Amino acid sequence: MFRRAWLPTLLLLLAIAGCSRCGKDQGPVAPQQDANIARYLPRDAQASIVIQDLGALGEKLARFQNLKVASFAAQLQSFSSAEGYVNAVMRQVGVDLRSRQALEAAGLAPERGAGAAFLGDNRAVSVVGVKDAEKLEATFAGFARTRLGASEKKQEKGAGGNLVTFHRPGVPDAALGLLFIDGGRYALLGAGPSVAALRPLASQPEEKSLAKEPVLAASLQRLPSKRDFHVYLPGGTGLLPAGTVQGLTLAGLVEPRAITVHADAPWPDTQASLAALDVVKDAPDLRGWLPADSFLVVRFRGDPSQLDGVWPYLAGDYLTRAVQKSGLEMKAEVLDNFKPGMVLGLSLSPQVQLGTGMPVLDLRRTNPFRFVNLVALSDLKDAARTSALLEKLPELSTHFGAKVEGADLKGQRIYLTSYRAGEGAHFALGPNGKLLVASPRSQLEATLTALAQKAAEGPVAADLKDVGQDAAISVVLDLRRLADAVKNLPSEAWGIGGFAIKATTVRWLEATDDLRAVTLAVSRKERALQAEVSLRLTPAASTPTTTQPATP
Repeated sequence: MFRRAWLPTLLLLLAIAGCSRCGKDQGPVAPQQDANIARYLPRDAQASIVIQDLGALGEKLARFQNLKVASFAAQLQSFSSAEGYVNAVMRQVGVDLRSRQALEAAGLAPERGAGAAFLGDNRAVSVVGVKDAEKLEATFAGFARTRLGASEKKQEKGAGGNLVTFHRPGVPDAALGLLFIDGGRYALLGAGPSVAALRPLASQPEEKSLAKEPVLAASLQRLPSKRDFHVYLPGGTGLLPAGTVQGLTLAGLVEPRAITVHADAPWPDTQASLAALDVVKDAPDLRGWLPADSFLVVRFRGDPSQLDGVWPYLAGDYLTRAVQKSGLEMKAEVLDNFKPGMVLGLSLSPQVQLGTGMPVLDLRRTNPFRFVNLVALSDLKDAARTSALLEKLPELSTHFGAKVEGADLKGQRIYLTSYRAGEGAHFALGPNGKLLVASPRSQLEATLTALAQKAAEGPVAADLKDVGQDAAISVVLDLRRLADAVKNLPSEAWGIGGFAIKATTVRWLEATDDLRAVTLAVSRKERALQAEVSLRLTPAASTPTTTQPATP
């Protein structure tokens, strides 16, 4: 299958998969250029991708090989360096995608962009800009001969343009097809069964092309215009089944310090159902009371009372059924009493045991608080109302398969939770009407002490404070803080003979020094749900990149 399907997508997927930390900032995408590419891609494809400038993306691919994590991954594949691995891949491709000059020498016009559509049944087609038709034909003739065994070439003029196909001796079906269109400015590419789709795509009515997809057009208007590529997944296909959303558009941008993907999906429900994502501008910032060693920080700046229709999806079937059996009125007794600005922080437990292997990701079988400490905070509208609810927890907890007991801590009423896997999440009302949920008990006690004092700087590092400034939900996963916490664990955390596990883990963590953080921001724009996911990268001292041309 690889031999049949890789050619139509190699110029696109390989470049995107290798994109990383550096590269020139791209200006706003050229609408006409996007339209030229999208004109030859079908609206009904399972997924489509459009790249603004293949050369710019290839240059960023060249710098990817300087990352520590790239070299580490290459060593796992028995290569001495990432550059050696990428060189080997480029030799397989036959064109050095890292070099604009190499792309042009192969007959491509990288500045005109490129696109691909995935049609299902292992079929995919691509469209690329053409600089020199003869050179491009020779490039693919060489690949067809050396990689596919297709040494026989045929040419056929007809509707849509000049079709060049490559065949294995004695085999009537084409192994590879190249259709020159738009006066030779662009070419459609297909392999195996995809060749039959080239002429229909070249002559398809414009209203059936991706250029006239209204859901995509509206999403691109809402998304940032500064992007390197965008991907469109139509609703009702295998990737987005019917009954979900009309479509999902992803726009990606590679910058020196981050790889960012923006997502936009028109919301199929009422506009009121998105009200939870309306930002409350004056929501207090409670992150200053989270533990300073929190590697994961979540903040919600929307109105919690609007989560009534959402919380069952967040809680899952098990907890939803338990709430229903308990008779707890989630909206009236819980959500309506929360103020905007809820926060949550996770930090690595100092008692974690890493020598026992990977945990089973099931709360009923593995206690998460053996691995992480939890702190969650929310301001309350009526603290007395929540106090009365906490007194009911011992009775309600039986429906959740847990046990909650009230206790006294220096005059402070706390509620301690346990279940068959061990210690659970504990509850308390802190000073100034704040609800505190924390685990283990030591973390609960430490946070109660902190709440009696002025808020600290908080766990979010200065270079990550810009995350989600205008979003209802923001998430910061600080990879460096997590890595440092793992490195600083005491020797007993690794178990008997765990020195070898620790050495391997530390080596892996040191190889990921380039990865700074993963961030997420969720918001709404008009009647669309939007998200921004970013991989932040640690700036490195600029060093010249010496890329050796790959020999086909």
